[in-house]
Amino acid sequence: MRYGTDDECPFDTDNRAWRRLSDVTSEHFDAIFWNRDLDGRPVLLTLRDMHTGDTITLAVLDSLEIRDPHALLAVHTSGELGAHGPTSGAEAARSHAATLALDSTTLAVTKPVPLHDPAVTALPATGWVGLPPDLVPVLRPAPDDARAVVLVLLDRTEGWLAAVGPFPTRAAADRWQPADGPGRAADRLTVPLHPVTIEQAQR
Repeated sequence: MRYGTDDECPFDTDNRAWRRLSDVTSEHFDAIFWNRDLDGRPVLLTLRDMHTGDTITLAVLDSLEIRDPHALLAVHTSGELGAHGPTSGAEAARSHAATLALDSTTLAVTKPVPLHDPAVTALPATGWVGLPPDLVPVLRPAPDDARAVVLVLLDRTEGWLAAVGPFPTRAAADRWQPADGPGRAADRLTVPLHPVTIEQAQR
């Protein structure tokens, strides 16, 4: 639920980071959530260590939700493929390309792609993006121990791909299966997802 329509203290209790924080803290601490009387908006979170009684109180200031998740795919001269994101929309992903180009001497091409939600198995037609023909046969996952990954479904015959994720582990990406459609016959490339800053995610 979104609290507030202005930009001063926006907060959404459906924020996935907030929900995960709530789950994790409740498992390891005595958690007290302080809500505003006016509308019930969370404003403070007090955590009490169950063994020592030590406490800490955190202020809940705002939240950011990525409503149109995209990732920037980065292809290197070796054909290795990685991803950066997620960002809010294609333009934010595209704008990150300049930063990557400054940091790498092997970057060959970048492409923003929609990031399909793994909770949904049906891949929409809009989730598939075309590739330059010379890239299709050479793409392969970059070796990396990133904390999150993206599953890239690569249809080498049609010359297009779709990206699904993020997944917390490679095993989780391996278990995901698309519904009937072109994704079933596509090659599966599990590629590292490198995080971007909050500012980069919103550009």
